[in-house]
Order: sequence, then structure tokens, then C-alpha cells
Amino acid sequence: MNYPSLQVNNFFENPDYIRDYAESLTYVKPEGDYPGLRAKSTEQNGHFLFQDINFKIIRLLYPDYTAYSSILWNTSSSFQKIKYEDIEAHMLNKKYPGKGWVHNDHESKFTAIIYLSNHENCGTALYSQKSSFNTTRCNSQLKNDYYAKKPNVDMDEYYKQFNDHYSKFKLDCVFNSAYNKLIGFDGSTPHGALFNLKPGEERLMYISFFYDINAPYYPIPEMRRT
Repeated sequence: MNYPSLQVNNFFENPDYIRDYAESLTYVKPEGDYPGLRAKSTEQNGHFLFQDINFKIIRLLYPDYTAYSSILWNTSSSFQKIKYEDIEAHMLNKKYPGKGWVHNDHESKFTAIIYLSNHENCGTALYSQKSSFNTTRCNSQLKNDYYAKKPNVDMDEYYKQFNDHYSKFKLDCVFNSAYNKLIGFDGSTPHGALFNLKPGEERLMYISFFYDINAPYYPIPEMRRT
């Protein structure tokens, strides 16, 4: 693990502008084991806004300008919408209501999420494994089929596998979502969404995965030197 977890309230100076831009985009369901829709990549690619946002995020990790100015990175960034109907099974889960699948962002060195809607008791939770063995892997095909809204998904099996998977983790930290709040964490950290949506409600977020960060140092290894 190279990066600490962090939270920044009031991240954007004009969050309404960012939200309005996000709402102007076209949303599609790409392949992936996550719920909801993401903004169409052809409408986002190369937009200066994404560069500016990611510059701000990197500056949080490397506030010293000398270090910041020497860093190279690449990212995958997108706006995402999740509706109640996308995660209804999680809301109706009697054992772990409102909990999302616990997972790692295996290819991401650092993951940042900015909430652009306001919902009580929603957000993101960070976890640790109860066992020393890697328990973050699960039946991704079952997840994909449910999130893709394929017919004839065996929901009894879905709940069985989800509950068994979730029981392998212990809760470490909860970031409650709030409009214009940024959270970030090392991509290796087990985490999962927290949902509290009602029918017809929608959750809007900006997500950025930093796949490579070529920096002169990394915060947690530097901390361990002392």
C-alpha cells in the first residue's frame, strides 16, 4: 500500500457547474462488474475538465510543488450514475441491506471518488480481510449478469454468494457521501459502496482510477522510514 485514505469536503469551487456538465453527457452501460451507467467515453475524452480535476487530486497527494511538477501519471476517469433499480437486490438484502460488493481496484494505484448528489446513509466503506488469504475475489459472472440486468439471474444464489463474500471482511471506515465531497484511497484497499436509494432516486459521482503514478516518493513508504 502506497497511499493513505483521505476525505476533502467542498472539493470544487463551483460544483454546480461540474454537476450540470455531467448531466449534459450521454450515459451508457459498458461491460464491467459494477452497477449503473457511465458517461460515454467519446464525449469525455480529452476534455480539459478531467485534466484539471486529476491535477487537483494529485496535488492532494503531493502538495510540494517540486515533487508535484515532476510526477507522471495516467488515469481513466468518468462520471457514473446509479439508480435504485440498478442495485435493488442490495437494498432488499435482508442480511446486509444497502451493502455493495467488497472488492479491490486491482489495476488502480489510487482511486478517487467525488460525490455529485446528496443522499443520507450512502457512501463508501473501507474494509480489511478477516483472513490473511485473498478473499476479495468472487463470482464476477454472477455480478456481471445482475448488473447487466440479464434475465433469469438466480437471485437466491446471488444473495448466498454475496452474503458469504461480505462475511469475510470487517468494517474499517465509512465515508458518508455528501455533495461535492472527494474521497480517495489506495486501489489495493478492499472497499464497497453503501446504498440508501429509494425507487426513482439516482446517485451521481465522478470516479478517477490512477493506473500509474511515477513519483519521486510514495507517502506510506516514506512514513515508514521514520
